[in-house]
Amino acid sequence: MKYLYLVLISILFIACSSSRDPIVPTDNFSRTTLLENLTNNIIVPAHKNLQSKLEKLNNKLENFTSNQTTTNFSELRNSYVSTYLAWQSVEMFNIGKAEEINYTKAMNTFPCNTATINNNIMVQGYDLNNANWPSWTSQGLPALDYMLYGLDNDSNLVINNYTDPGNGSKYLDYLNSIINQMTMNTDAVVQYWETNTTSFINSNANTSTSSLNLLTNDFIYYYEKGLRANKIGIPCGKWDDYQIYEIGVEAYYRKNISKRLALEALSACKDFFTGVGFNFNTIDGASYVNYLTDNGDTNISVDIINGLDLAKDKINNLDDNFRFQLLNDNSRMLESYDALQQVVVDLKTDMLISMQITVDYVDADGD
Repeated sequence: MKYLYLVLISILFIACSSSRDPIVPTDNFSRTTLLENLTNNIIVPAHKNLQSKLEKLNNKLENFTSNQTTTNFSELRNSYVSTYLAWQSVEMFNIGKAEEINYTKAMNTFPCNTATINNNIMVQGYDLNNANWPSWTSQGLPALDYMLYGLDNDSNLVINNYTDPGNGSKYLDYLNSIINQMTMNTDAVVQYWETNTTSFINSNANTSTSSLNLLTNDFIYYYEKGLRANKIGIPCGKWDDYQIYEIGVEAYYRKNISKRLALEALSACKDFFTGVGFNFNTIDGASYVNYLTDNGDTNISVDIINGLDLAKDKINNLDDNFRFQLLNDNSRMLESYDALQQVVVDLKTDMLISMQITVDYVDADGD
């Protein structure tokens, strides 16, 4: 009954409001202060950190391209892992330039399409700027995962594709193309934030196109789809009669970092909600917690934080390799999904009603 009541109130609120006119919040919380902290202390530093990881990744690639030793290949692989971890703090911000260039799709659409990748390598007639589904599944971090770990059944033999006298240069060219595309897209998004930070923060009204409304919706959409569904729900078969989808695991070919990626993403979500600055150890500024508390809804933020902590505990109980977990005890993956799902309810219903923000996307999961 609680949620039915809240949903009815939300519908009434939407029906009585025009998306064209600013909605005057009943609270006095400073949206500008919240946007300043989220933008300056979380969004921008997270993007610049990813940019730095990509620079290091490119350096490792240059070393391997000029000297294809096992040591250089190992360092390239390690740099890939660091980059994938850094991405987990960026993916939720699909806004502005990122949305314009389909940044998140180009960077992390998984599973990748190995047939397209192999064809691209051999034919060499590809365009990674082409904004369509085959292009997204043949680039970014999942494609890099395949190029560094999946080209051979034995991961230790993958390097032979690059040292092969006949086709080695083709594999190197494609590896370079993937990383160059990732770098180019990331540089464009970083430049967007450097140019538009002030105007983004100053867009402090409560309309469907104002910064906090867009940012909050993107955050919840990522938590619900990018984290809950893509990393856990789809692989464990939540919407497919519980038939596992093993290849749907993030970092499928690397095998034993899927849990690290999920935990890193969950931590990024909690830090964003609680206002913890990127790479900071304490809460640095205004947060959603402050906003809800100011509205007299402290219980909502407590429920959300407790839910995030429970989800962390459930994911921590999983094997480092989600592929192994799916095959040996899928029930624990389903438990992790359920814990993540409870927070979706708190975010999409209680929090949005308290902040007088309308959901701007359609949930087609059927759950």
